[in-house]
Amino acid sequence: MKKSNKRALPVLLVLTVIFMTTLSACSSGGKTTSNADGKVEIQFWNSFAGDSSKPLEAAIAKYNESQDKIFVKVLSNQDPQKQLTAISGGNPPDLVLTQWNNIGPWSAAGAVKPLKEFIDKDGFDTAQIIPAALDRMKVKDEIFGFPISMSMANKLFYNKKTFEAAGLTAPPETLEQMMEYAKKLTVKDDKGNITQMGFIPDYPWIDNVFWPIIFNGSWDDGNGKLTANQPANVKSIEYQASYYQEFGQVGIDKFKSGMGKMETPQDPILTGKLAMMIGWENWYVENRGEGKDIGVAPFPYPEAQPELKNAGMVSPIAMFIPAKAKYQEQAWEVMKYLLSEDVQIDYSIEYGSIPVLLKALDNPKLTQNEKTKALWDYYESAKSPNLKGFPNSIYINEYLQSLNEETEKALKGQQSAQEAMDTVVSKMQPVADKNK
Repeated sequence: MKKSNKRALPVLLVLTVIFMTTLSACSSGGKTTSNADGKVEIQFWNSFAGDSSKPLEAAIAKYNESQDKIFVKVLSNQDPQKQLTAISGGNPPDLVLTQWNNIGPWSAAGAVKPLKEFIDKDGFDTAQIIPAALDRMKVKDEIFGFPISMSMANKLFYNKKTFEAAGLTAPPETLEQMMEYAKKLTVKDDKGNITQMGFIPDYPWIDNVFWPIIFNGSWDDGNGKLTANQPANVKSIEYQASYYQEFGQVGIDKFKSGMGKMETPQDPILTGKLAMMIGWENWYVENRGEGKDIGVAPFPYPEAQPELKNAGMVSPIAMFIPAKAKYQEQAWEVMKYLLSEDVQIDYSIEYGSIPVLLKALDNPKLTQNEKTKALWDYYESAKSPNLKGFPNSIYINEYLQSLNEETEKALKGQQSAQEAMDTVVSKMQPVADKNK
């Protein structure tokens, strides 16, 4: 199981890309041919490097052995810029694996094949895919790709020893309770310097997607009207800001500057310098669970909204067919194979991720496998109807950047949460209007 937290680093801090209309001279790696066995040979590009690519390579090796019509050649270490150059040119690969948030901008330039004709032709049941993961593949309600796996943040990680020392016997259930816990878990020295923090809402980064989801917020109404300044989004920022108001901007910033890096011996959640944090499924796998230092609990919900229990954010890995791919039918067959139950299970076990196929979440091969024990809670909560993600769009990168900039100002007390989100909408609504 992959244990590094790098895979779940903020994929929503998005790559800014500029399409070029003719780059065929730079895309010679995407050729497709028939091989010596008479099979159609297609190329499958992905951005994985090193061991990260092995689960995908293993799945494709089994596919190649399972039939005699298609041979898939996997090319790893093809980063988004390489992918972009190839699919913008005249000779792209036939299938591409990338971060989901690339789908929006790339589809806008006509570089991504819509999947409706394939879905309709085969009667492919899209309802079998986790809704929140599938929604990330849509632009203006049209499906441009499918997720192969997903990461998810909907847990609270907490240091058990720190809780015990503070006399806390169970994790907090509500956001209001979490603030009270944070007060008990925050320690200062005789000079007033913070030496231990209960919780930092923007650690390890400002998350302008996770927090609104916890409050049942959204960013558009599905018809082009942006809703970042709705009450739920504003409340989510006000809640985060309350930690800086309670413990002091200067004090928290000073404490953060001395914190160790994640997954090092000085990691604050491991040392107990930080008592609680937002938890992704592939973080601290070796350190959490029974008899381990880190406890795992559902992330707290607003006390007045118990219906929001098990809310969380999803971030899938997408696979898509370039619009100019030569062997699109063959690429579609490979996509369907990768979404079959056994393949999803095997891939999830080897990659240490969450499958996107709903029925796989209850399969004993996954849920009773000791190798995946650290993920059992995540498999169960992946069924939650309160999972969401940021809407994919042509202007997704610009929208997220604006949210990040204005949220940071609000957390620092430079403007109110309402002012921050009003600014975002006033800036981004004209952009959305141009791209209806």
